[in-house]
Amino acid sequence: MDELSYVYATGGIILSYFLVRVATGRLDPFEAIWMFLVGYVQMYVIQPLTYHDWAVGARGAPLVSEANWRALWALGWFLTVYHLNPFGPIARAFPRPPRSWSPRFVVAISPPLILWGLFCSGLMLRSGNLDPESQSAGVSLLSSFPFVMMVAAILMIVTGRNMQDPRPGFDLAGLLTSSAYILIWTFNGKRSPSLIAVLTTLSAVYVTRMRRPSWTVLIATAATGILVVAVAIGWRNDREHPRTLSGFVAFLTDFDPSRALVSLNISEGEQEEVTHETDEYGGFLLMMDTVPKKSDYDYGANYLKAFSTFIPRLIWKSKPIYGRQAWTNAWIAGSEFKRDETFASPAIGILGATQLNGGAVATFIVIGVVGATIRAAYEYFRRYEDVPWAQFWWSVTYYNAWLMVVTDDPLVWFYFSWGFSVFPFVILAWVVNRRIGAGQTDEPVATV
Repeated sequence: MDELSYVYATGGIILSYFLVRVATGRLDPFEAIWMFLVGYVQMYVIQPLTYHDWAVGARGAPLVSEANWRALWALGWFLTVYHLNPFGPIARAFPRPPRSWSPRFVVAISPPLILWGLFCSGLMLRSGNLDPESQSAGVSLLSSFPFVMMVAAILMIVTGRNMQDPRPGFDLAGLLTSSAYILIWTFNGKRSPSLIAVLTTLSAVYVTRMRRPSWTVLIATAATGILVVAVAIGWRNDREHPRTLSGFVAFLTDFDPSRALVSLNISEGEQEEVTHETDEYGGFLLMMDTVPKKSDYDYGANYLKAFSTFIPRLIWKSKPIYGRQAWTNAWIAGSEFKRDETFASPAIGILGATQLNGGAVATFIVIGVVGATIRAAYEYFRRYEDVPWAQFWWSVTYYNAWLMVVTDDPLVWFYFSWGFSVFPFVILAWVVNRRIGAGQTDEPVATV
């Protein structure tokens, strides 16, 4: 088989899987596997097709073929693990969530989270109230949690749409907050925060009523998400309009919707890029070409960041960034350009990360763990789908299956974003509502 045959096979499996789930009436758009597969299609189907000529010229047909074969069998293994049987009992083994839900808790915590999120969104910087170059370490740290604003939005939506005690005012406040977040981060030129806000809001609106969106709503949401991403990227790269609100409005007036094809990697735009190695698929090829021939494995050291990140440097001043050196060494050894120790930022996708971890063996292990984790989490949600805490937790969590595919490694979502901006408040909501509902029965109503 040539290198593209594996890509077509990968796309064919995902399409067939989707059609089977639709035909059997078992398609749940809030099942996290779809977020995983959306990312997988972009990284290992669309990008390999769009960047094929560059990939073969830069890395050679044999290596491109090997990489595409890796993506194919990794997908097959992921789906195999995902559909193994023991996940229902695993979900039942975890502690039951609190069935009570306190509006007073939401009233107390939401305003500070919204204000904190607005601060992190850069509104104070843009208004000239704070010079970014004069930020102290403490201010810089405090400005690193923009998603807390969406945490407040989802808390309010879940409270407002609680079927046992509906409060429409909360619902409206939550929707307005999420809309503001989407607009702010689109204006800031950041695609992921805006897209994630769309996904979390949709989930909170529907799971709180034990419903799923129609095909019309799903298509409209997909179009909205694509448009938000395209506008954010286009505005970030725009040099023709002033960086003001009026300039943004003028940009929207002149915006060409076809730019969405570039954002989806379907088109390369008017000017073809010199290299695509800093795109996820390009980073994957670099890791396949470089590790371990020219640079060493990291042997999974990067996953230690899921623990070390939560230890402040005030306590551990010499704390290393686990796995970072191996990542940098691989880029220096395998890049098409001269790189040094300061090189940073480009994501390598889940398969690039597992290649750096330990090649095919690490890919087999990590993909299996990811498949099991996503399925067990979904089974737990379905078991307690009628519980407000579970609705809140799932809405601010399920989208991370997409981030597991498209970032530097499958745990980036936890130690970089979700772990700080969401995890503490998910735990706090559990503790507060558990204490309020002490003595109440927590037998589940919804079952898998």
